[in-house]
Amino acid sequence: MNRRIIWAWCMYDWANSAYPLVISTALFPVYFTIIARDHAHSTIVTFAGLQWESASLYSLAIAVSYGANALLVPVLSGIADWGGRKKMFLRLFCTVGSLSCGFLALTDRQHLWLGICAAIVASIGFNGSLVFYNAFLPEIAPPRFHDRISARGYMFGYVGSSLLLIAVVGALQLAPVLGIAPSGETAFLAVAPWSFLAVGAWWYAFAQITLHIVPEHRVHGLGTVSAAIQHGIGQLLQALRIVVRSPVHRTFLASYLAASMGVQSVIMVASVYGNQELSLSEALLVGIILLVQFVAALGSWLWSRVSEWLGNTRALVLITMVWMLVCIAAYAITTVSAFVILSATVGLVLGGIQSQMRSTFSKLIAPEQAHAALFSLYDIAEKLGTMAGMGMFSAAVAVTGSLRIGALVLGAAFVLAALLLVIVHRRASASPAWARITQPRRDR
Repeated sequence: MNRRIIWAWCMYDWANSAYPLVISTALFPVYFTIIARDHAHSTIVTFAGLQWESASLYSLAIAVSYGANALLVPVLSGIADWGGRKKMFLRLFCTVGSLSCGFLALTDRQHLWLGICAAIVASIGFNGSLVFYNAFLPEIAPPRFHDRISARGYMFGYVGSSLLLIAVVGALQLAPVLGIAPSGETAFLAVAPWSFLAVGAWWYAFAQITLHIVPEHRVHGLGTVSAAIQHGIGQLLQALRIVVRSPVHRTFLASYLAASMGVQSVIMVASVYGNQELSLSEALLVGIILLVQFVAALGSWLWSRVSEWLGNTRALVLITMVWMLVCIAAYAITTVSAFVILSATVGLVLGGIQSQMRSTFSKLIAPEQAHAALFSLYDIAEKLGTMAGMGMFSAAVAVTGSLRIGALVLGAAFVLAALLLVIVHRRASASPAWARITQPRRDR
């Protein structure tokens, strides 16, 4: 195992995690609402001759990007497996995504279409690149090291993106002092476009470390376009056959889909919950987001050790049960201090579930199998879970009028994930071939 290659692989987490934190979570949804709204005290946006809630229009754009990923990435991942071109597609999606962050900076009321298109393409670039990045994990180290390596990657991502967000917050605070803009919304509108450019530059620049150092074994030439597509579809079908024929693979992907229903929905609605239910200020919410990031880095490290001690499947069952308790607690909390403690707990299990789900799935992939095609199915499970979870949460809130009831509904997704993981554990325990995901590591 080459430590320099492991470090270079982890650096892509450092590079691209700035996009979901700084742009998707902290800045662009708010920026888009401010510059797109019809009136200063309204959230209504007129676009394409229709009136939209700004949040619904932005959510639709992200949903379109998910649909595009679901259509594009599986076949491209098959082509990458066949021709040994994972790095080529990683570079393509990274470049497209990072450049699109720059175009977000050009968005204004007269050019909403540019911002919407850039948001769609940036999301495609981010999510598409992850498939090819994750597919390198089974290749750069033996399975017994995947837990720690996956956790290290997420730690890099949480810390790196947090540092950039801290710089952005610092710029917002210094804007009035430096005479760039008055405080408040004016300062935010002045600083945010430069932040989008900074994210794009950060993502692209640090990704070059991964692209230049992580090796790739080229198996075949791509040949003609039609031959490449044909072989790509063949690799995808091979991956589908593996999942269909293997109860362990298909049940694990089902558990990941269920977990994603809860995890991604909690991430997306946490700030809204804090603002509406507890009247937390934007500044305090940004501080809590940073707290979650740094605790998640610690959680990634901690749960990798727990997985080595208990085995992956047992550790994941434990993590999902903690997530269920978080959702129950969200129903009951009434104070700011309780929300901060709950947010720290979310960070602890966020780092754990993301890193250990990835490492466990990588252990299920044999060296000769289609790594990128299988990870594209893993990515699809996450996207389907996210859409289902947000739909479930939205329906619960629409019917009851309560975000707290919505949190309880999300808790049910983690119960389902835990039950499916128990089934994975039992099925894998029945075969010595899957001991690497059920048994503790013996070589500590």
